[in-house]
Amino acid sequence: MAVNAFKYIENSKTYKYVQKYKEGDKIKWLGKVLRTGKTFKTEREAALYVDKVLINKGKEPVNILVRK
Repeated sequence: MAVNAFKYIENSKTYKYVQKYKEGDKIKWLGKVLRTGKTFKTEREAALYVDKVLINKGKEPVNILVRK
């Protein structure tokens, strides 16, 4: 049995490709898009990560960042 297993809680109501997880007694946010993902302390950091991955792959950002 894994000690620090992630438990899915819900999708973000504000941002796309961002999910809320519980690890032990801590809440973490997972930004997961295009077969890559990373956990963050805040929902906003996860949303920025998703946008940066999309931009690096030549796609339009969907959350916080906007095209000039």
